[in-house]
Amino acid sequence: MKNSIKNILLVVFVSIISMGVYQYYQNYNEARSFNDFLDNAALVSSLHLEASEEFKNVLDFSEISREQFENKIDKVVSNSKEAYEIINNTDASLTLKEKELLSIATSYWLQGLEMFEVSIITLIDNPNSEKIQESIAQSISDLSIGDRSYSEFLFLIKQNATSEGTFLPVLYEIEYVGLEDNSFKFADLLVEKAKSSTGGLFLRRNLSISGAEFKPTPIAVTEENYLVLLNEKIELQVVLTNEGNVDAYDVVILILVTDEYGETIHEQQSKIDSIGPQESRIFYSDAINIEAGVLHEWFIKLEEVEKEENLNDNLFNIFGFIPPEG
Repeated sequence: MKNSIKNILLVVFVSIISMGVYQYYQNYNEARSFNDFLDNAALVSSLHLEASEEFKNVLDFSEISREQFENKIDKVVSNSKEAYEIINNTDASLTLKEKELLSIATSYWLQGLEMFEVSIITLIDNPNSEKIQESIAQSISDLSIGDRSYSEFLFLIKQNATSEGTFLPVLYEIEYVGLEDNSFKFADLLVEKAKSSTGGLFLRRNLSISGAEFKPTPIAVTEENYLVLLNEKIELQVVLTNEGNVDAYDVVILILVTDEYGETIHEQQSKIDSIGPQESRIFYSDAINIEAGVLHEWFIKLEEVEKEENLNDNLFNIFGFIPPEG
């Protein structure tokens, strides 16, 4: 009988010890998982702080080029993807409201940023794209959901940490667009701002003839703005300028020389390999002889490049004559 009681007490004692060890082990694992989550949350917070600050710079379209825009938004999206992967790979067995909120925030932030990137690049490539505001508005809405979810995460985790005495890592206040009431209005403003950008966000193609002058230098100018030329072979020096922000290749220039009777005296077509953005090139026409005492017109034309904005400055004409002998 005594042995039976001893055995029962021993079993009870061992059970209590086992339960204590199990509870300790369980608490230890939960604490470790939670601390790992906090470390990951700190990384996510740091990545999105950098991304959100860069995103605000992206939204200032006034002096940003397309290349700068793509570099900046790529960095923002890259940070967001990294943060999403960090949370996505966090211990799946950890079921916390805080984790759920942070997971929602990172998902919507990434979704919004990726849609924003695609939408703005579509707008840049096709400024007249229909319904582009809708996708931009959707991206703003997603970012706003992410902002709100993160704000709730921050509030909850700080509140629980205070009550439980948990030591929190640095978790930053983060906001991409804030609580946006009207994403469509926001989208309209962004499109308007982007289109008014002067920093080369949109590709602009525009060639121009900046000027032309005769060689040898004319000896006088008449009241009609006709240039009086020396009785020598006449050459025309033409200044070609790329007023756009895109390289222009295989630029074709046409020169037609006619006399006052409408007869074609000389015709020339040439090709310039390339003219860089905001670059000017000097082109020399063939040197020709013209009849003295007869007014001649040099008509110059640059063939338009694809999607060129302004064709008025692709044309230029200049008049000159050699005084009659005697």
